[in-house]
Amino acid sequence: MQEKKITALYVTNMYPTPEHPVDGIFIQEQIEDLAKTLPLAPEIALIDSVYQGKKEYLKSIIAIPKRIRSKAYDIIHVHYGLSGLFLLFYKPKAKVLLTLHGSDIQKRENNAWQVWLTKKILPKADQVFVQNQAMKDLVLPHNRQVSVLTCGVDTAFFRPEAPPESTGNSRLILFPSSPSREVKNYPLFQEVIRRIREKVAYDVEFACIDQLSRTEVRSLLSKADCLLLTSKTEGSPQVVKEALCCNLPVVAVPVGDVKQIIAGVPNCRVAGSHDADELAHLTIQCLQEKRENIRDAFLRNQKYQHREIAETMARHYLQAVQKESPNNQLIPSTETVS
Repeated sequence: MQEKKITALYVTNMYPTPEHPVDGIFIQEQIEDLAKTLPLAPEIALIDSVYQGKKEYLKSIIAIPKRIRSKAYDIIHVHYGLSGLFLLFYKPKAKVLLTLHGSDIQKRENNAWQVWLTKKILPKADQVFVQNQAMKDLVLPHNRQVSVLTCGVDTAFFRPEAPPESTGNSRLILFPSSPSREVKNYPLFQEVIRRIREKVAYDVEFACIDQLSRTEVRSLLSKADCLLLTSKTEGSPQVVKEALCCNLPVVAVPVGDVKQIIAGVPNCRVAGSHDADELAHLTIQCLQEKRENIRDAFLRNQKYQHREIAETMARHYLQAVQKESPNNQLIPSTETVS
């Protein structure tokens, strides 16, 4: 007898497309990991607000309920707060899981309206997942069913391609996103680079991780000398985990769970603030040290590995659909992510 599939509709504002193959790829990878753990039948409903504009959220108020009513889904899993805007007008019969990613619940200069809407949406979810404890604290007044569950990293794929070659009298520092993404704070990154160049005798080059394939990202992480994270807010930045897997040192501002990610990892530093002078000083220190044992130290903390996270997410899915795993062996009993 064929095992019944768990049908899940993923409503998200970020997901890979042929035109933009790396956008939201960590969501795709999480779904693929879940499908290896559960008898999952996933479908994607993409709200393309990034390239089609904010009007896509308004259109989703009608489009997403229509899609849900067309099929008996077991689970509706919403990624990013505003993707759940339809929940203010329609309550699905299926359980609704909501994953927040950072900017949807953490305030910065110009996103107050977005945070306000996310807080209105939160009570409509049956279970909320967040990326770090600070986000959990923000969610708790609005929904008590909240767990910290980050997106995992594929440690088999992200690994050093080859031992870094000597760069002679130059160093390569990476900006971990597109300069156009305001939340990633490219102006601060540029200012830090300027101050580093004033203080060192070697050449300082930089590159942006923007519109690259996964293989190209891995190659860039493998050959660079440092990743510099200057974001205004973060949840649990995937690029930091990927960099560590590729043995690349990281210097970061104190956002998201970066301190927890790099805890115990050599040659990585978190600044006390967003001060450019401090970040320049820490980056110069990083560039002066030997690059070794970073990957091994990171891998000792298994809670960021994709398989562990998929198993924890699967337990939530099984609870949501009130199913037990066959022979109680589908999902291990030891919880690895709280």
